[in-house]
Amino acid sequence: MMIEMGSSNTLIQTMSPDHLRGRIMSVYSMMFMGMAPFGALLAGLAAERFGAPLAVAAGGAICLAGSGVFAFHLPSLRAEAGRLIVAQQAAAGDPPQ
Repeated sequence: MMIEMGSSNTLIQTMSPDHLRGRIMSVYSMMFMGMAPFGALLAGLAAERFGAPLAVAAGGAICLAGSGVFAFHLPSLRAEAGRLIVAQQAAAGDPPQ
């Protein structure tokens, strides 16, 4: 989890324009930390209604499905990220890497 958080923060800050970085990070933080109580409430309701083992299994299945969707879209995300980085370097006057 710590590696994911560090990687996400690095990518978001690298890909964000300088003048929007603070706003983007505040929305990211609000979504990441602010939505956790809602997820915990939903998981608790599911565990109460269907039992804890089924609720945990359903949560794992949802995570696997989300990973599959992300893996499917990863090549296009990488291409877009590359274009953003090159555009930022060109705007800053840095040579492309």
